Amino acid sequence: MISAPAQPRVEMGHDVPLQQAPQTAPAEKQWDGRTRSGLGIYVMFLLFKWVGPLFAYFVLYPVCFFYLVVAGSHRRASLDYLKRRFPQVGAVKRRWYVYRHFLSFGRVLLDRAYAYLGWLENMKFEHKGLDVIQKTLDEGKGLILLSAHLGNWELSAHALGKLGLNHRRVPINIVMFEGDGERVKGYLKRCSNDQPFNVIASNDSLQASIDALAALRRGEIVGLLGDRHLGQGCVDVPFLGGTAALASGPFVLAANSGAPVMFTFANRAGSRHYVLDAQGPRQYKFGSRKTRDHDLKKWATEYAQMLEEKLKMHPFQWHNFFTFWK
Repeated sequence: MISAPAQPRVEMGHDVPLQQAPQTAPAEKQWDGRTRSGLGIYVMFLLFKWVGPLFAYFVLYPVCFFYLVVAGSHRRASLDYLKRRFPQVGAVKRRWYVYRHFLSFGRVLLDRAYAYLGWLENMKFEHKGLDVIQKTLDEGKGLILLSAHLGNWELSAHALGKLGLNHRRVPINIVMFEGDGERVKGYLKRCSNDQPFNVIASNDSLQASIDALAALRRGEIVGLLGDRHLGQGCVDVPFLGGTAALASGPFVLAANSGAPVMFTFANRAGSRHYVLDAQGPRQYKFGSRKTRDHDLKKWATEYAQMLEEKLKMHPFQWHNFFTFWK
Protein backbone atom coordinates (compact mmCIF):
# COMPACT_ATOMS: atom_id res chain seq x y z
CA MET A 1 0.00 0.00 0.00
CA ILE A 2 2.89 2.34 0.64
CA SER A 3 3.58 2.71 -3.04
CA ALA A 4 3.73 6.24 -4.27
CA PRO A 5 1.31 7.57 -6.88
CA ALA A 6 2.46 7.73 -10.49
CA GLN A 7 4.62 10.69 -11.43
CA PRO A 8 4.43 13.06 -14.38
CA ARG A 9 7.53 13.74 -16.44
CA VAL A 10 7.60 16.11 -19.40
CA GLU A 11 10.85 17.30 -20.90
CA MET A 12 10.98 19.91 -23.66
CA GLY A 13 13.79 21.83 -25.21
CA HIS A 14 14.28 25.54 -25.78
CA ASP A 15 13.26 25.39 -29.44
CA VAL A 16 12.29 21.79 -30.16
CA PRO A 17 10.66 19.09 -28.00
CA LEU A 18 12.83 16.97 -25.77
CA GLN A 19 16.06 18.93 -25.79
CA GLN A 20 17.78 17.74 -22.64
CA ALA A 21 17.39 19.90 -19.54
CA PRO A 22 20.39 20.34 -17.23
CA GLN A 23 21.07 17.00 -15.70
CA THR A 24 22.91 15.76 -12.68
CA ALA A 25 24.53 12.40 -12.33
CA PRO A 26 21.60 10.09 -11.54
CA ALA A 27 21.53 8.63 -8.08
CA GLU A 28 20.63 5.03 -7.43
CA LYS A 29 17.09 4.63 -8.71
CA GLN A 30 14.72 3.93 -5.84
CA TRP A 31 11.41 4.22 -7.65
CA ASP A 32 10.41 3.20 -11.16
CA GLY A 33 6.94 4.75 -11.42
CA ARG A 34 5.00 1.57 -10.79
CA THR A 35 2.23 0.99 -8.27
CA ARG A 36 2.48 -2.50 -6.81
CA SER A 37 -0.45 -2.19 -4.44
CA GLY A 38 -3.35 -2.19 -6.90
CA LEU A 39 -4.98 -5.25 -5.33
CA GLY A 40 -4.68 -3.78 -1.84
CA ILE A 41 -6.21 -0.48 -2.93
CA TYR A 42 -8.98 -2.34 -4.76
CA VAL A 43 -9.82 -4.37 -1.63
CA MET A 44 -9.88 -1.22 0.50
CA PHE A 45 -12.17 0.50 -2.01
CA LEU A 46 -14.52 -2.51 -1.91
CA LEU A 47 -14.60 -2.32 1.89
CA PHE A 48 -15.27 1.39 1.57
CA LYS A 49 -18.18 0.78 -0.79
CA TRP A 50 -19.86 -2.29 0.67
CA VAL A 51 -19.02 -2.18 4.40
CA GLY A 52 -18.77 1.58 4.78
CA PRO A 53 -16.15 4.34 5.00
CA LEU A 54 -15.95 4.18 8.80
CA PHE A 55 -14.89 0.53 8.77
CA ALA A 56 -12.44 1.06 5.89
CA TYR A 57 -10.69 3.90 7.72
CA PHE A 58 -10.54 1.80 10.89
CA VAL A 59 -8.81 -1.01 8.96
CA LEU A 60 -6.09 1.47 7.98
CA TYR A 61 -4.67 1.45 11.52
CA PRO A 62 -3.52 -2.21 11.56
CA VAL A 63 -2.65 -2.12 7.85
CA CYS A 64 -0.31 0.86 8.32
CA PHE A 65 1.25 -0.81 11.36
CA PHE A 66 1.89 -3.89 9.21
CA TYR A 67 3.67 -1.79 6.60
CA LEU A 68 5.61 -0.01 9.32
CA VAL A 69 7.06 -3.42 10.26
CA VAL A 70 7.66 -4.96 6.82
CA ALA A 71 8.30 -1.99 4.50
CA GLY A 72 11.89 -1.30 5.49
CA SER A 73 12.88 0.93 2.55
CA HIS A 74 9.77 3.08 2.92
CA ARG A 75 10.31 3.31 6.69
CA ARG A 76 13.90 4.45 6.19
CA ALA A 77 12.82 7.02 3.61
CA SER A 78 10.17 8.33 5.99
CA LEU A 79 12.73 8.59 8.80
CA ASP A 80 15.12 10.48 6.53
CA TYR A 81 12.42 13.02 5.72
CA LEU A 82 11.20 13.33 9.31
CA LYS A 83 14.74 13.91 10.62
CA ARG A 84 14.94 16.88 8.26
CA ARG A 85 11.46 18.16 9.04
CA PHE A 86 11.70 17.59 12.83
CA PRO A 87 15.45 17.78 13.68
CA GLN A 88 14.78 18.37 17.39
CA VAL A 89 12.54 15.33 17.85
CA GLY A 90 14.05 12.29 19.59
CA ALA A 91 14.36 8.82 18.07
CA VAL A 92 11.40 7.26 19.93
CA LYS A 93 8.96 10.03 19.06
CA ARG A 94 10.19 10.04 15.48
CA ARG A 95 9.18 6.37 15.18
CA TRP A 96 5.68 7.39 16.19
CA TYR A 97 5.86 10.10 13.53
CA VAL A 98 6.73 7.46 10.92
CA TYR A 99 3.51 5.64 11.78
CA ARG A 100 1.58 8.90 11.48
CA HIS A 101 3.28 9.48 8.14
CA PHE A 102 2.17 6.07 6.85
CA LEU A 103 -1.31 6.62 8.23
CA SER A 104 -1.57 9.99 6.49
CA PHE A 105 -0.72 8.38 3.17
CA GLY A 106 -3.23 5.59 3.77
CA ARG A 107 -5.99 8.10 4.46
CA VAL A 108 -5.14 10.08 1.34
CA LEU A 109 -5.27 6.93 -0.78
CA LEU A 110 -8.57 5.89 0.74
CA ASP A 111 -10.04 9.38 0.32
CA ARG A 112 -9.73 8.82 -3.42
CA ALA A 113 -12.53 6.28 -3.14
CA TYR A 114 -14.94 9.21 -2.97
CA ALA A 115 -13.82 10.18 -6.47
CA TYR A 116 -13.56 6.65 -7.88
CA LEU A 117 -17.05 5.77 -6.61
CA GLY A 118 -18.63 9.05 -7.67
CA TRP A 119 -19.29 10.23 -4.10
CA LEU A 120 -17.52 13.59 -4.23
CA GLU A 121 -20.69 15.34 -3.09
CA ASN A 122 -19.94 13.87 0.34
CA MET A 123 -16.64 15.77 0.49
CA LYS A 124 -16.11 19.36 1.58
CA PHE A 125 -13.74 21.38 -0.60
CA GLU A 126 -12.57 24.84 0.33
CA HIS A 127 -10.96 26.51 -2.64
CA LYS A 128 -8.61 29.46 -2.63
CA GLY A 129 -7.71 31.04 -5.94
CA LEU A 130 -10.26 29.26 -8.14
CA ASP A 131 -11.41 32.63 -9.46
CA VAL A 132 -7.80 33.43 -10.45
CA ILE A 133 -7.61 30.15 -12.37
CA GLN A 134 -10.78 31.05 -14.25
CA LYS A 135 -9.51 34.55 -15.02
CA THR A 136 -6.16 33.20 -16.22
CA LEU A 137 -7.88 30.67 -18.47
CA ASP A 138 -9.88 33.45 -20.08
CA GLU A 139 -6.64 34.81 -21.54
CA GLY A 140 -6.62 31.83 -23.90
CA LYS A 141 -2.96 30.87 -23.42
CA GLY A 142 -3.68 27.61 -21.67
CA LEU A 143 -2.70 26.98 -18.07
CA ILE A 144 -0.19 24.78 -16.27
CA LEU A 145 -1.23 23.57 -12.83
CA LEU A 146 1.96 22.60 -11.01
CA SER A 147 1.58 20.51 -7.87
CA ALA A 148 3.51 17.87 -5.89
CA HIS A 149 3.07 14.59 -4.06
CA LEU A 150 1.89 16.65 -1.12
CA GLY A 151 -1.66 16.18 0.07
CA ASN A 152 -3.93 14.53 -2.47
CA TRP A 153 -3.08 15.64 -5.99
CA GLU A 154 -5.28 13.02 -7.70
CA LEU A 155 -8.35 13.91 -5.65
CA SER A 156 -7.58 17.54 -6.48
CA ALA A 157 -7.72 16.74 -10.20
CA HIS A 158 -11.10 15.07 -9.75
CA ALA A 159 -12.39 17.91 -7.59
CA LEU A 160 -11.27 20.68 -9.94
CA GLY A 161 -13.16 18.97 -12.71
CA LYS A 162 -16.29 19.13 -10.54
CA LEU A 163 -15.89 22.60 -9.04
CA GLY A 164 -16.63 24.66 -12.10
CA LEU A 165 -13.43 24.58 -14.13
CA ASN A 166 -15.36 22.84 -16.87
CA HIS A 167 -18.14 25.42 -17.05
CA ARG A 168 -16.53 26.53 -20.33
CA ARG A 169 -15.69 22.91 -21.09
CA VAL A 170 -11.96 23.55 -20.82
CA PRO A 171 -10.33 20.11 -20.88
CA ILE A 172 -7.99 19.16 -18.03
CA ASN A 173 -4.98 17.03 -19.00
CA ILE A 174 -2.89 15.30 -16.33
CA VAL A 175 0.64 14.26 -17.32
CA MET A 176 1.51 11.10 -15.45
CA PHE A 177 3.69 8.03 -15.71
CA GLU A 178 1.54 5.01 -16.56
CA GLY A 179 3.66 2.33 -14.98
CA ASP A 180 1.03 0.05 -13.53
CA GLY A 181 0.62 -3.42 -14.92
CA GLU A 182 -2.55 -4.48 -16.66
CA ARG A 183 -3.75 -6.39 -13.58
CA VAL A 184 -3.41 -3.30 -11.37
CA LYS A 185 -5.17 -1.14 -13.94
CA GLY A 186 -7.96 -3.70 -14.12
CA TYR A 187 -8.45 -3.65 -10.35
CA LEU A 188 -8.74 0.13 -10.23
CA LYS A 189 -10.91 0.36 -13.34
CA ARG A 190 -13.50 -1.97 -11.82
CA CYS A 191 -14.26 0.44 -9.02
CA SER A 192 -13.92 3.75 -10.86
CA ASN A 193 -16.33 6.12 -12.53
CA ASP A 194 -15.39 8.25 -15.49
CA GLN A 195 -12.61 10.66 -14.55
CA PRO A 196 -13.14 14.35 -15.39
CA PHE A 197 -9.68 14.73 -16.94
CA ASN A 198 -7.55 13.30 -19.73
CA VAL A 199 -4.29 11.46 -19.10
CA ILE A 200 -1.12 12.26 -21.05
CA ALA A 201 1.20 9.30 -20.52
CA SER A 202 4.77 10.42 -19.97
CA ASN A 203 6.26 6.98 -20.69
CA ASP A 204 7.14 8.28 -24.16
CA SER A 205 8.57 11.64 -23.16
CA LEU A 206 8.76 12.98 -26.72
CA GLN A 207 5.09 12.23 -27.36
CA ALA A 208 4.15 13.62 -23.95
CA SER A 209 6.02 16.82 -24.79
CA ILE A 210 4.15 17.16 -28.06
CA ASP A 211 0.76 16.39 -26.50
CA ALA A 212 1.22 18.75 -23.55
CA LEU A 213 2.38 21.61 -25.75
CA ALA A 214 -0.51 21.03 -28.16
CA ALA A 215 -3.02 21.07 -25.29
CA LEU A 216 -1.67 24.39 -24.01
CA ARG A 217 -1.82 25.91 -27.47
CA ARG A 218 -5.49 24.90 -27.62
CA GLY A 219 -6.03 26.88 -24.41
CA GLU A 220 -6.43 23.80 -22.22
CA ILE A 221 -5.18 22.93 -18.72
CA VAL A 222 -2.12 20.72 -18.21
CA GLY A 223 -1.47 19.36 -14.72
CA LEU A 224 2.05 18.37 -13.66
CA LEU A 225 3.91 17.29 -10.53
CA GLY A 226 7.38 18.72 -10.03
CA ASP A 227 8.78 16.81 -7.07
CA ARG A 228 9.72 13.54 -8.73
CA HIS A 229 11.68 12.43 -11.77
CA LEU A 230 12.93 9.21 -13.31
CA GLY A 231 16.64 9.97 -13.53
CA GLN A 232 16.68 12.72 -16.16
CA GLY A 233 15.32 16.21 -16.68
CA CYS A 234 16.16 17.32 -13.15
CA VAL A 235 17.96 20.10 -11.33
CA ASP A 236 19.63 20.01 -7.90
CA VAL A 237 18.29 22.55 -5.41
CA PRO A 238 18.43 23.17 -1.63
CA PHE A 239 15.50 21.52 0.11
CA LEU A 240 14.95 20.96 3.85
CA GLY A 241 18.60 21.40 4.69
CA GLY A 242 19.93 19.09 1.99
CA THR A 243 20.21 18.81 -1.78
CA ALA A 244 17.39 17.25 -3.76
CA ALA A 245 16.77 16.76 -7.47
CA LEU A 246 13.48 18.25 -8.64
CA ALA A 247 11.97 17.92 -12.11
CA SER A 248 12.89 20.69 -14.54
CA GLY A 249 10.36 19.61 -17.19
CA PRO A 250 7.40 21.67 -15.91
CA PHE A 251 9.44 24.87 -16.09
CA VAL A 252 10.83 24.03 -19.53
CA LEU A 253 7.28 23.42 -20.74
CA ALA A 254 6.10 26.73 -19.26
CA ALA A 255 8.97 28.67 -20.82
CA ASN A 256 8.53 27.05 -24.24
CA SER A 257 4.76 27.39 -24.39
CA GLY A 258 4.37 30.83 -22.79
CA ALA A 259 1.52 29.38 -20.71
CA PRO A 260 1.08 30.80 -17.18
CA VAL A 261 1.67 28.56 -14.18
CA MET A 262 -0.53 28.22 -11.11
CA PHE A 263 0.82 26.31 -8.10
CA THR A 264 -2.01 24.11 -6.81
CA PHE A 265 -2.16 21.94 -3.70
CA ALA A 266 -4.93 19.89 -2.10
CA ASN A 267 -4.28 19.29 1.60
CA ARG A 268 -6.38 17.22 3.94
CA ALA A 269 -7.86 19.41 6.65
CA GLY A 270 -9.92 16.70 8.34
CA SER A 271 -12.30 13.85 7.63
CA ARG A 272 -13.90 14.44 4.20
CA HIS A 273 -12.45 17.96 4.19
CA TYR A 274 -9.84 19.33 1.78
CA VAL A 275 -8.45 22.77 1.09
CA LEU A 276 -7.57 23.44 -2.55
CA ASP A 277 -5.04 26.25 -2.71
CA ALA A 278 -3.97 27.89 -5.98
CA GLN A 279 -1.19 30.47 -6.07
CA GLY A 280 0.00 32.55 -8.99
CA PRO A 281 -0.05 32.92 -11.88
CA ARG A 282 3.63 32.97 -12.70
CA GLN A 283 5.17 33.43 -16.14
CA TYR A 284 8.49 31.84 -17.09
CA LYS A 285 10.80 32.86 -19.92
CA PHE A 286 14.40 31.93 -20.60
CA GLY A 287 16.76 34.89 -20.72
CA SER A 288 19.00 33.20 -23.27
CA ARG A 289 20.60 29.85 -23.95
CA LYS A 290 23.53 30.87 -21.76
CA THR A 291 21.25 31.62 -18.78
CA ARG A 292 18.98 28.60 -19.28
CA ASP A 293 20.59 26.43 -16.59
CA HIS A 294 20.61 29.35 -14.14
CA ASP A 295 16.97 30.14 -14.89
CA LEU A 296 15.85 26.56 -14.27
CA LYS A 297 17.77 26.32 -11.00
CA LYS A 298 16.26 29.59 -9.81
CA TRP A 299 12.71 28.53 -10.68
CA ALA A 300 13.10 25.07 -9.14
CA THR A 301 14.58 26.62 -5.98
CA GLU A 302 11.56 28.90 -5.63
CA TYR A 303 9.30 25.87 -6.06
CA ALA A 304 11.26 23.99 -3.37
CA GLN A 305 10.85 26.94 -1.00
CA MET A 306 7.11 26.86 -1.63
CA LEU A 307 7.04 23.14 -0.77
CA GLU A 308 8.93 23.84 2.45
CA GLU A 309 6.30 26.38 3.48
CA LYS A 310 3.55 23.85 2.79
CA LEU A 311 5.36 21.19 4.81
CA LYS A 312 5.47 23.52 7.80
CA MET A 313 1.66 23.42 7.79
CA HIS A 314 1.17 19.80 6.69
CA PRO A 315 4.30 17.86 7.72
CA PHE A 316 2.79 14.36 7.42
CA GLN A 317 1.26 14.91 3.98
CA TRP A 318 4.57 14.54 2.11
CA HIS A 319 4.15 11.26 0.23
CA ASN A 320 7.50 10.38 -1.34
CA PHE A 321 8.57 7.09 0.25
CA PHE A 322 11.95 6.59 -1.36
CA THR A 323 15.45 8.05 -0.97
CA PHE A 324 14.90 11.68 -1.92
CA TRP A 325 18.02 13.57 -0.80
CA LYS A 326 21.54 13.09 -2.07
